[in-house]
Amino acid sequence: MTGSDTLTSSNQFGSRQALLHVLTCICQYVTSLQEGITMPAINPTPHAMSVVMVQFSPDSANDAEGVKRNIQTISDYVDRACSGFPGVDLIVFPEYSTHGFGFDPYGTHLQLATTIPGPETEAFGKIAREKGVWLCVSIVERAEDPNKKAYNAMVIIDSEGRVALKYRKMMPWCPKEPWTPGETMEVCEGPKGSVIAITLCSDFDYPEVSREAAWKGANVILRPSKYMYPWDHIWNITNQARAFENQAYVVAVNHTGQDNSYSYFGRSMAVDFDGNIICEMGDTEGMTKVDLYPMLAEAARDDRASNNYLYQLKHRGYTGVPPHGLTDNPFTVYSDWDAIPERWNRGPSEEEEKVSAVGRGSLARAAAKLDAAE
Repeated sequence: MTGSDTLTSSNQFGSRQALLHVLTCICQYVTSLQEGITMPAINPTPHAMSVVMVQFSPDSANDAEGVKRNIQTISDYVDRACSGFPGVDLIVFPEYSTHGFGFDPYGTHLQLATTIPGPETEAFGKIAREKGVWLCVSIVERAEDPNKKAYNAMVIIDSEGRVALKYRKMMPWCPKEPWTPGETMEVCEGPKGSVIAITLCSDFDYPEVSREAAWKGANVILRPSKYMYPWDHIWNITNQARAFENQAYVVAVNHTGQDNSYSYFGRSMAVDFDGNIICEMGDTEGMTKVDLYPMLAEAARDDRASNNYLYQLKHRGYTGVPPHGLTDNPFTVYSDWDAIPERWNRGPSEEEEKVSAVGRGSLARAAAKLDAAE
């Protein structure tokens, strides 16, 4: 055997060993799912995306100092996560965790609304850069158009401290949330082969938002939330359904405790692309870590002969109508978007308007204060 033959044999052996390692990891992962458990180490395997979920009850910020206190709390959690789980890739925080939720939350949020990029993203960027970790954090974003209300936004900060993704909540929780809805779903490439999308809380009550994320390539969908009692029974259902129907991991991070408006049940969780809950927290403040395998989600999307929902959505009945099935859109809710059934083609009811007026009034008073201060 020549030296070249030895090198070729060694490379083939190394490739086989690498493949064997990946297959072993996958088999261990599948076995753990079958047994109803996943038991990650403190550090991720080379192919795992290590995600830390942080659930807590932020301070109700009434001024810039209150925002700084919440950013410090977030920074402290980042320190703890990086110390406790070396090699963590992404740390996810809840909706509204930078500003909290006070007695008059929306008016206060408007007064504290900022830009993206801006002072808050600069602070988060410094934290991410120093620790070499990705962050998902909350921002109330001031609208560029002064005639529009602010946006409930969330950003992904990459490990270099840059804003990798900005998302504006597309489905604000009406009649309470008085924000301008976001208009588009965007995704970004993340660690370990992930393609990440953000949704926010009530976005997941609608299948269209997460489907749009998956259609644009997301294999990890984040759901920072402020989900409260008495809707706790819907939490699991929506997280698992959206993961299952989109063949994507879902990481849903919630508030704990209570504020001047509601009580929150925590139960942050990660769900795999088959709808299995692979990690779930309780109702107390804290953090935990979960390993995700974006390559497995991609393999399921590419290779499954059955239960391949994203493929079969556009290839209906290909067995009976070879080779591609029917590829037209049969769903009039989408093809005839403006043809709304009469029962829903109306303005808000009197009761809905009464609740909406509270949030709008809060913003109007806050806007008047801002105008007077200028």
